[in-house]
Order: sequence, then C-alpha cells, then structure tokens
Amino acid sequence: MQNRTFTAAAALLSIGGLAIAQEFFTIPVGQGLADDVSNTGVVSGSSGFGTQYWMWTVDGGSVQIGGVSPGAGVGGQGKISSDGLFISGSTFNADEDWHEMSRYDVIAGEWTGFGPIPVIGQQIDAEVSSGWGISGDGRHIVGLGWTVLGTADTHVMQWTEGVGITDIGTMAEGQSARANSVNHDGTVIVGWQDGPTGFRQGSAWVNGVQELIFNDGGDPVSEAFDVSDDGVWAVGFAVGGPFGAVDTWRYNTVTDTIETIPNLAVGGESRMGATAVNDDGSLIGGGTWGFGPAIFGRGFIWQEGVGTMTVADFLDRKGVVYPDGYNFAFVSAMSPDGKWIAGWGNGGTPGTQTWVVNLGIACVADIDGDGELTLFDFLAFQNLFDAGDLAADFDGDGSLTLFDFLEFQNIFDAGCD
Repeated sequence: MQNRTFTAAAALLSIGGLAIAQEFFTIPVGQGLADDVSNTGVVSGSSGFGTQYWMWTVDGGSVQIGGVSPGAGVGGQGKISSDGLFISGSTFNADEDWHEMSRYDVIAGEWTGFGPIPVIGQQIDAEVSSGWGISGDGRHIVGLGWTVLGTADTHVMQWTEGVGITDIGTMAEGQSARANSVNHDGTVIVGWQDGPTGFRQGSAWVNGVQELIFNDGGDPVSEAFDVSDDGVWAVGFAVGGPFGAVDTWRYNTVTDTIETIPNLAVGGESRMGATAVNDDGSLIGGGTWGFGPAIFGRGFIWQEGVGTMTVADFLDRKGVVYPDGYNFAFVSAMSPDGKWIAGWGNGGTPGTQTWVVNLGIACVADIDGDGELTLFDFLAFQNLFDAGDLAADFDGDGSLTLFDFLEFQNIFDAGCD
C-alpha cells in the first residue's frame, strides 16, 4: 500500500468495515537500542543511557533498571521473557568484586546474580560470567562463564530456576563458546563456538548436546543469534566478500539441515544478519550492510512462503503507518508471537534510535473480519471492487484497477500472522 501519511502514533484504518489498530513508536536517541521485545510489548536493551540496562513500555516510556551494560570487560544483553516479566543481563557483585550473569525481576524491580561456573570458574577482566539470553518462560538464563582450563577460555553456561548453574561446556578445551539465545523451555541453546582458526562458528546445543552448523557447501557458518521458541529454527550471521550480496540462513535443529534466507533483491550487501525469529520460525528479521556497523544498513523481514523484503515493504503489507522516508536500518527484536517487532533506525535527526511496531489485531486482507484468510475474503474484495467502493483501493492511488487485485493478492499471501 502506498499510504505514507503519518498522523499519529496509532493509526486506525478501515477496510471493508474492519477496524485495524496498528502502531509505530520511536524511542529518543540516547535512550537505548533494543535487544528484545515481549509478547506484551515490553522492549528491553543493554545500552540504555550508556551505562545500565533499560526497558520501555507504551505507557511508561524508557526507564533505567540497573545492571552493567556491555563494555570494559563486561558482556551481556538485555533479552526479555515472553510475558515481559524477566530480563537477562550482567550485574556487579560488590562483595566478590566481579560482574556476573544475572536476571532482573520486573515486578520486584530487583536483579539476582548467579556467580561463576562452580569449581572451574575464574575472573577474567571484570567478570566471571555474563547473561546473553533468556528463555520464553523466564526460568533459564544463558551466556558464558570463564574457566581455569585455558587462557581466556569460556564455556556455555546456563542458569535454571530451582536448579542452578549448568556448565554446558565447549567442543574443545582452549576454544571458547558462548550462548546468545535459548528457546522457550530452555532445552535448545544457540550461539557460537571458536574454531581452530579463531573464527566464530554457529552452534546449537540440543538438550546439552552440541551441533556445529555448516552451510550446504560444508563450510562453517558464522554465529547463531536467535532460536525460535519451539527450538526448531536457529538463525544467524553470514559474511561475504568485499563485493556483492551474501545470503544468510536458518538451521533446523531437528533435521540438521540448513535453508537459505536470501538477501534483498535491491540494496543487498556483503553482510547479512538474521537476529530475530518468531515462535515457529516462519518470520525472521535482521539487516544487511557492508563494511562498518549494522546501524548503517537496511533492515529486512523474511516471511515463509513470501521471501525477503525491506521493513518498509513488510509494514506496508500489514497496513502500518510510519513517517515518510523513515530509515529502518536493522531489525533487532521480534516477540515470539510475531505481533511486535523492534529495531534501529533514523527519522532524520542525528543519531540512531530504537523504533517499535505493534502489528495490531488483524490485517487488511481479512475483509470479512473472521480472523482468517479464506475464499470469502476474495469474494468480499470482489464485491467492494464491483461496487466502486474505494475500500478496495489497495494500491492507494485513488482509483480501482488491476493493480488493486495484485496488491490484495500480495497482502493475502503474506497472511495475518
């Protein structure tokens, strides 16, 4: 759809009598870049105001929640549980004089630290461990723990509520590994494993058993960033040469097979990172960029059965209204149910900010309003078109033509999920 008029944060569209609530928000520059978003629309991050973790809600805006953001020998990311009640990260333990993997309880407003890996843990730089991901149920934190077994050696570390710390390990002592994400119930972890050459290779740990990830040509892929809540699909990073576009991937942890996530047809570059995935792996977000940081790239959404598209194209299909010319540089977060997405971008002011989208309660192709896309929606569209009703003007040009049929078909194929 071609409507780019931005009149309010929440836009109410009416197509064939169906009201669709879609919302676009931005977080001011300097208040943090999003790491994750829950099914309840709570956004979390690890660079809020420069020193602390932060969270954002529609009603409350951005607030600092403590902890120690990554930097100066401290790692971690502010990932959030599906219900928005717990956040992962790292905090400083003043009694022990170290930084450690931790979990934030949103209701209590308190962090709990979990210390080092038992027996073999040690302090390197400023930390003994760090939290990089949280399960959908909030009961598991994953990341890394430093060990005494080798120089600058890390193991994948998992804390589980009621159980404590588990040393998931590394494939080879002396070669570090780290977890970046974990599925809903804590049984599937994804991240990276250092290879013999020192480069990070994508890896998955299914019920504690490690699997290295290779592409169809038998070459190792780069690190895995996220995993679907059902634990089936891992997504990650791909690096190409200095010229031309590179595709990224999604890996099936059940069948040990890999599928290509194609780069953008226009504007694709030599780096491509898939960093966010919904609960069943059917919707994936990330960015494509060249040399330099991803904040200067182009965000993408990949949808099963549809393919790779820019964020703007995806939002157009969903009927979301956003400012003219907004630059969607990267998709960094997606709620498990796929109803909320967040990322990094710029609306014309200096600096990079977080943008947040609520995809709403329905999509414009569900003309009969029954929550499903069926033949009846086609018939309803045909009736509107035949009656000359501009509710059937799906390409937004003010007239009813064949292009409205094509645009309706595209949105229908994209689905309401």
